[in-house]
Amino acid sequence: MCFAKSHTNTHRMQRIFFWLLLLIILGCSKAEQPSLKPIIIMKTGSYTVNGSKVPPGGRLSFGITASGGGATLTNLLIRRKLGDQVITELDKGIYINEGGLNIDFTAVKGMAEEEDWTFMVMNANRDTAVAQVQVLLGEGSAWGSLLHFESVVLGMQHNGSLPNYLDLHNGISYTQEQVQGHEAEIDLVAFVYTTGGIISPTLCCPAYSGSSSVTGHYPAIAGWVVRNSTLYDYYTSDNQLISAETFDAAVNDSLLVTAFNPGNVSGLCKYAFADRVIPFRTEEGKYGLIKVKHADELSDGAIELEIKIQQ
Repeated sequence: MCFAKSHTNTHRMQRIFFWLLLLIILGCSKAEQPSLKPIIIMKTGSYTVNGSKVPPGGRLSFGITASGGGATLTNLLIRRKLGDQVITELDKGIYINEGGLNIDFTAVKGMAEEEDWTFMVMNANRDTAVAQVQVLLGEGSAWGSLLHFESVVLGMQHNGSLPNYLDLHNGISYTQEQVQGHEAEIDLVAFVYTTGGIISPTLCCPAYSGSSSVTGHYPAIAGWVVRNSTLYDYYTSDNQLISAETFDAAVNDSLLVTAFNPGNVSGLCKYAFADRVIPFRTEEGKYGLIKVKHADELSDGAIELEIKIQQ
């Protein structure tokens, strides 16, 4: 009987030891697993940092690095808060599985005494990380000069006698043959299509891939290695919030910057009829205004633009 009892106790101790060992192994495995919380860090040095004082019109430069914490990064959100107004500057879907996010974002300081910037990343598990930077109003003014291109004439998609591709930064346009080797400089093309039952002269950019994809009208763009994204403020254009006279009076870049509302933008701007003024922002972060001087409603027609852009 004593032998049986001893055997039972030994068996019980073995089971206890087994479960303790299993808990230790599981605990160590759990501790060694990478965190699934993303991390976001703002760069310092030459970048705009918390507490910076910047005069109106001054350049803001933010450097953003982030990792998904073991999960794919799927979204980058940038917002600017001015008092009670919150402006979404960027809401971009991303897919970064390895290496992390490392980008720069530029903007221009407005007239508010304080601007509260929020930078947020989200991973595939919908976990988020947030960084914040407050920018204060500095003394003086830093509104800059602009470039003015009084007349730029482009052909629509079926017009082979006029240039179709435009570099907004210097007002140079290219034909189908001339654009070879200059694809990375192109910011704008124009075409005509029917939308909502209306024939619409339309401005677009090489990167646009919406319901009326640019490659449907300019198939060659599909093979470009670099396809620039230009964002047009279609709301301001559609509602004619800036008059041609206001455009004509602009002598520095203050109107170019303040007119652009990032909450209502697209890579495509429909209904670009004569006398419409369209704010835009290029891939390089330059703000500008386009005044439509003439627009044919034919796919083999032409469109004439007057452009003001930050120098």
